[in-house]
Formats: sequence, structure tokens, C-alpha cells
Amino acid sequence: MVIFGVSFVVIMIVTSLGTGWLVTMKPAQSGDVAYCDVTLKDDRGRTVFTTNQRIFNATLEQGNPSWLASPMAIPVNVTTENLVEPIPAYFPGGGQNSFAFLGPEYNQIAEGLTGMKEGESRRIPFEQNPGFQREMDEEEFAGIGGNFTEVQVGDQLIFGFTTAPMIGAEDNTTPGYALRTVTVSNKTATTVTVVYGYSAADISILRLSRAS
Repeated sequence: MVIFGVSFVVIMIVTSLGTGWLVTMKPAQSGDVAYCDVTLKDDRGRTVFTTNQRIFNATLEQGNPSWLASPMAIPVNVTTENLVEPIPAYFPGGGQNSFAFLGPEYNQIAEGLTGMKEGESRRIPFEQNPGFQREMDEEEFAGIGGNFTEVQVGDQLIFGFTTAPMIGAEDNTTPGYALRTVTVSNKTATTVTVVYGYSAADISILRLSRAS
């Protein structure tokens, strides 16, 4: 009788919770929308973009300013064909602007959300794309405002990226631009190489909106 009584109480408690907790525990599936904190890291482990105010403040205190944006709504396993996805973001000293979120990195995040649950965090390493770099000679580097003499390996720079395909001369459409922090990866006597791609994203799902 005692065992039966205890079992009955447990059943009553679980029943009183309803079914909401079952939805919360359900892993993210294709078509769901995940509202996420997203933090991007460069190849030196430095935060370059985040939607988390605490991480942003800590990065500033370390002397490594990053971009700050609002939490992102990312459809699970839904990818983009765009090379650049502009995200409204703030950069210290530069104010509000558009951050250039690279499409291939966005897609790896969208795919990596599959199977995650509300409140769960995960690090998603990015596949390194050799195309996400540019080698410039001294003249080219000076043309974008760089100081070839003073620049060092590991320095961070801000580059602009086109967010729309280049339009023909007969079209009056002006392509948009977004900005992104890049890293100097190599320097020789005559050239500077910068890397656009990042190493990983730290993702935390704040809330899941289920596909209907």
C-alpha cells in the first residue's frame, strides 16, 4: 500500500505538469526556428561576433572588440545560397552597421542545430575554405587603406563585402555592403594575406519555435 501510494503521488505530479515539458525536451527538427545566441571565433580563438552582451563586454575588457547583434532566428537545417548574409550589428567606434555573415558558415550552423534542445549549447567547427583568403601586394593593400609597413600577422582588419551580385552597367541598382573582421595570416617582404573565414561558432538555443 505504501509503494502504491508513493507511485500514485509521482504520477499525479508528472500529470500536473502537462505536456509542455515534452515539447521542450523534443530535439530541433528541420523547419523549426531556433532563437539562438551565436558567438563566432577566429582561428586564434578570439571572439569576433556575438549576440551575448556578457561575452561582448568580456571581449572588450580583453582589448579585442567584437561585433554585437541581437539573438538570431535561424530556421533549422534551412540553408542559404547567398555568399553573404547581412546581420544588423554594432561595432565599438563604428556604430550600427551590417555584419557580413558568410553563407557557408551560416549553413553549417543551420545544419548543426538539428537534434539540439532548448537550453542546449554546442560548438560547431567550421570547414576551412581555402577560398576565404586574399593575398595582396603592397599597392593593393594600401589601396584599401592598409599600412603595409606596420601591419603584423595576427592583426585584425575590417573588410567590406558585397551583399548582392554585381550588376551590369545598364542597371542602376546599387549593390549593398556589409562589414566583417578579418585576420592577417601571413606577411612576406612583398605581400600580405588575410583570412575571411572563422574557426567555429558557439551556439546556445534560447527558444525553439516548432514547425506547424
